[in-house]
Amino acid sequence: MKQSVCWIMLLLALLFAQPVAAIAAPDIVRQWAPVVCQSDHSDGLAAKQNVFTLVNYDLDWRLNNNWYNLYFYPLAHAMYYSVVESDTHYYLGYYQYYPRHGRGHEHAMTGVLLAVRKLSDNTCALDLLVTYSNGKWKTRDGGRVFLADGHPVLQLRAGTHAIAAAGKNSRLLRKKNMQVLSPAGSRLGSDHQAGSGHTDYVLLPLTVLWERRQDIGQGRVFSRWGYFDSFNAVRVSAPWAWEYRRLNWLLNPGELTLYFTGQPVKACNYLNHPYQAGTGSK
Repeated sequence: MKQSVCWIMLLLALLFAQPVAAIAAPDIVRQWAPVVCQSDHSDGLAAKQNVFTLVNYDLDWRLNNNWYNLYFYPLAHAMYYSVVESDTHYYLGYYQYYPRHGRGHEHAMTGVLLAVRKLSDNTCALDLLVTYSNGKWKTRDGGRVFLADGHPVLQLRAGTHAIAAAGKNSRLLRKKNMQVLSPAGSRLGSDHQAGSGHTDYVLLPLTVLWERRQDIGQGRVFSRWGYFDSFNAVRVSAPWAWEYRRLNWLLNPGELTLYFTGQPVKACNYLNHPYQAGTGSK
């Protein structure tokens, strides 16, 4: 009986699963969207665990079945993004969600925060890159980040999903057996070609998930404020629950940048901040 149910679920998934629809991202988001390099020699279910994808990849918004449904649903690479604008900077967040973590628990979510400074000639410059994965924060000065055709290059570790910025002189894109993932529509130049091919990912606004932040309860999106619901008692959080020294990733990206760059922390003048309302509803 169980086997029959599994086959029915698989058939339904194949019949009704739709490719991830591209939503037009702002130019600034597409311009700075990262290129991700990952060396992954696994296949089957192990390989699927290393695909960053939609939180509702299984066509529902019940998250405590995401671990199990990985057996039955095809995955498409998708990355969420957020944009907060101040009078001096754009603070761009890029987020990777995984239904399973390689160490054996449900869910994983990692993130990259770019502090992009506005210049007088209407261009921008990268001041700082911050990564968050497995509860660890890392920073790299913007001048020391490797850019491929303007896109910051990240190294993603298969299994643990640990993420880090590539250094200025990195040769990641030239390594053999390296999977390279870049935002759909971008084209890396001939100087940035890896040996194992290229895959696109789709950019989706974090607001798709943010709008469900109050969907809390068993069998829903979150078990409590900011933490994904799960079958087992794991504590994996969404970006609005990430804090460093009481500075919130989404609420205080400018203040967080000031702290990490060693400047006095003061309130920033935000011009466009869709996450100011409701971030503190714990």
